[in-house]
Amino acid sequence: MRGPAFALIALRMAISSTQHDANLSDRSVAIRLSLYYIFVFINAGLYLPYWPVWLASRGLGPVEIGLLFSAGRFARVLSSPLIAQIADRRGDRRRPLLVLSGITAAGFLIYAVCTEFWQYFLVSILVGVAWGTIMPLGDSLAIVNTNRRPIQYGRVRLWGSISFILASLAGGKALELYPESVIFWILLASFVGVFAVCLLLPDSRVDAAPLRLSAIWRLFIHPTFALLMLASALLQSSHLVVYIFGTLHWRNAGISDTMIGFLWAVGVIAEVALFAVGARVTARLRPGWLFIVAAVAGMIRWPLLAYATTLPVLIVTQTLHGVTFGAAHLAAMAFIAEAIPGRLSATAQSLHGAVALSIASAVIAPFLGGLFDNYGGGAFHAMTVLSFGGGLAAFLLMRRWQGGRLFE
Repeated sequence: MRGPAFALIALRMAISSTQHDANLSDRSVAIRLSLYYIFVFINAGLYLPYWPVWLASRGLGPVEIGLLFSAGRFARVLSSPLIAQIADRRGDRRRPLLVLSGITAAGFLIYAVCTEFWQYFLVSILVGVAWGTIMPLGDSLAIVNTNRRPIQYGRVRLWGSISFILASLAGGKALELYPESVIFWILLASFVGVFAVCLLLPDSRVDAAPLRLSAIWRLFIHPTFALLMLASALLQSSHLVVYIFGTLHWRNAGISDTMIGFLWAVGVIAEVALFAVGARVTARLRPGWLFIVAAVAGMIRWPLLAYATTLPVLIVTQTLHGVTFGAAHLAAMAFIAEAIPGRLSATAQSLHGAVALSIASAVIAPFLGGLFDNYGGGAFHAMTVLSFGGGLAAFLLMRRWQGGRLFE
């Protein structure tokens, strides 16, 4: 009993220990935030390209994989804004991140004993609830610090992109050397790593906001915020075919796992390049224009991916990821930083993540499983339509909002 009791006491001390931002230098805060993004995106660099491969190795088909993806996203829709409201009520970000990352790691371990689809489905919901708020809360914590200190969000965030590159390359190599089961264990290690690094995050507090569902509703029904969510939802959901089935599609085309890892890395290298100059980009281009740039890039990228199986063309299409994803992400972050009061930043981030990203992709993903099963790469044509719709929503956003807070 002494060992577990000591570990529990040590964990409680770590959670309650003071990492208040007033006691930390700007450099220390930047390093801590960068470490957070590094470990979160090590996970993403393994999960996005290779998790469907592990599921397929367990006997699940494209439709079932699409449904599992959808279940995790639907789980975020209600849980993420509510959890963020609790964080806003406390004015706290670090402790909720610790609790959620711990639940995620423990929940993910249950996948190892799943044998039936319904079991995978339930675990996907559990992991989706816990993991779904981690990224919005982390982004909120980063934005709070970039507003208070001479720290650039894009520069901190790009370390996550670099770690995604290295993880995707390492994952592809691991698949060539070991059975598909290796994906599960390295993903589990990455979830544990996220929990560990959350212990180091600064305890940056904001003014506490009352726990009111009306705050979520007020944001949700605001016409300008709704247009932001619509534009972001369509543009980010346009990546779903490549996110869920990209690796399987390229494997079917005879591309090696190592080269597939390289293709994923190319996309994020382009993303890194954009985030490295993110502050200058957002200073010159308003969020609406950034969304439109992402939409145009998507209408070029997705038709090419529908047919491309040669490496030179695939490298070009993956390079466009820096624009299709990166520009849209910077646009959403710039809008929230400028238009939303700090006391509601976590709620806005999580509502954006739950509705604009999770519910949209959760609704679309099950249909994509059938499209990919029947048409293979032809499923990318549906993504072109989403990019066009995102560009139209961005145009309407530009006409309605020219800057400033939506409300105080």
